[in-house]
Amino acid sequence: MSMRRVEDFKINKKTSVDDLAKRFRNCAFNARRLGEATDIMEEMIKDKKCVKFLGLSGAMVPAGMRKIIVEMIRNKWVNIIVSTGANMTHDLASCFGEKYVHCEPSKINDLELNKKGFDRIYDVISPVKTMATMERNIQKILEEIGEGEYSTFELMSEIGKRIKDKESIVRNAYEKNVKIIIPAFVDSILGIQVWMYAQDHKFRINEMKDLGYLIDLNFDLKREGRSTGALVLRGGVPKNFIFQSVLLADKPHKYLVQIVTQGPEYGDLTGATLEEAISWGKADEKSKLCTLYCDPTIALPIIVSALKERL
Repeated sequence: MSMRRVEDFKINKKTSVDDLAKRFRNCAFNARRLGEATDIMEEMIKDKKCVKFLGLSGAMVPAGMRKIIVEMIRNKWVNIIVSTGANMTHDLASCFGEKYVHCEPSKINDLELNKKGFDRIYDVISPVKTMATMERNIQKILEEIGEGEYSTFELMSEIGKRIKDKESIVRNAYEKNVKIIIPAFVDSILGIQVWMYAQDHKFRINEMKDLGYLIDLNFDLKREGRSTGALVLRGGVPKNFIFQSVLLADKPHKYLVQIVTQGPEYGDLTGATLEEAISWGKADEKSKLCTLYCDPTIALPIIVSALKERL
């Protein structure tokens, strides 16, 4: 049993973000977990034999996390992104010039908002024309890519190649050879756009190729004595896709950090503890695990800022 003493939190004018993260370790509750999560992330990033995953769920891009994720890509802190289609849709919409603006949820009449041509994501709204802009631009890109059968990571690489916005997640992932996998691809506006294009073109998304790539990767890593780790934001399908990929190779993840706002009592995977993953063989007794109960839009910028100072 750890008997490390809880220390009062000290702060002064010279306290850096990394100082905060280190001092959090000596506090309790989720302050302590934030410090521990930062330490595990540091260890995972420094592990040159580790393939690093980032799981993206929830509206992280409309919430302002786009450049934080780009920073992780540029720093080579992530090798594979497993995301909802929505986050990549919002990234591409931003590339095409669309913006997201604040609103006050308690003062909003959603019926009036709909009549005025706006969509709402809690306290963020965007014009309905955002999707029209998305359609106009993505259809041109799909025409350039041409007909064929693609995994989602192959498609996202082809799209990234044609994006000019230097702050784009998709563009930076292409430049740094970071694969973007979208396991529930059709559950997004981007998926709908590809479906529309496929109605009169020989164009197919084969998600089995995504799964096959990850299964083969884990068998290769096991043979080479290499590891995997993940930072998972919120959970959902991306979390499960990252976790299940190690099962056939019987190669548990070495590092797992999840930032969630939901507990395990409701029985869904998003809130499931990382210790529960041990029962499935997705992690084991040697894995470095940390569940941080916090809004990722708060925790992620702190962790990334601390790591930038530290590494």
